[in-house]
Amino acid sequence: MHSSTRAKTSRDYIIRSCQTREELAACVTLQKKIWGYAEDEVYPLRLFINLPKIGGHVLGAFTARGDVVGFVASMPAWHGRKRYFHSLSLGVLPQHEDRGLGRALKLAQREEALKAGVDCVEWTFDPLKPKNSYFNLVRLGALVRRYLPDHYGHVRSRLQQGLPSDRLVAEWWLKSPRVKRALAGKPVRPAKKKPARTVEIPLDIGRLADVQPDEARAVQLRVREQLLDSFAHKLAITGFERDESNYRFLLEKYED
Repeated sequence: MHSSTRAKTSRDYIIRSCQTREELAACVTLQKKIWGYAEDEVYPLRLFINLPKIGGHVLGAFTARGDVVGFVASMPAWHGRKRYFHSLSLGVLPQHEDRGLGRALKLAQREEALKAGVDCVEWTFDPLKPKNSYFNLVRLGALVRRYLPDHYGHVRSRLQQGLPSDRLVAEWWLKSPRVKRALAGKPVRPAKKKPARTVEIPLDIGRLADVQPDEARAVQLRVREQLLDSFAHKLAITGFERDESNYRFLLEKYED
């Protein structure tokens, strides 16, 4: 992606490509500030410098002063001959959260993908982080059909809370009716439609991991086993909801 990329605004921010070495370096620093990654766990500056040159992109959320407070980075990838984008990271500094920046960055990413003739973006996310699940499944309209147990091995980020780095793989089919409904603020699935299966996680899973790590590991193992079994039976996660006591993944058969 090049400097001619059209900048987009999100309230008091500008969403545009990171064009200088300093702007790209700021995205390396953001990884440490947002996730608490160790030096050897961040995506390095060399990668970010190369991404725009090989068909990927690094988009930043900039304040009026020009500070980078969020970013999304993607690289070209293939399933066989099918090209897609793998989204490496999406992050916003905590003090700039809940202002629509994450969604604005993803919308800019979608625009860049469609401009490049790519209709699918994939990324991994933690099944025990409900805010991410809601954002990915409900707000963006992604779906999930793959589970990767302990995908990255031991991760020292404070957000991992000492648990195995299990990940779900989000599939964001950019032109699908499902995604278009989500981006229009409409439900991604009929509210009254009964799912084929549900998988629950407790509301307080973050606190549980802090005070009862063994119990949190037991919850993670249960969720892992239930979702792996669901995917083996060709079900997909198509929704996410909560009630008074649990968050809940909604699974059903999904036809492309």
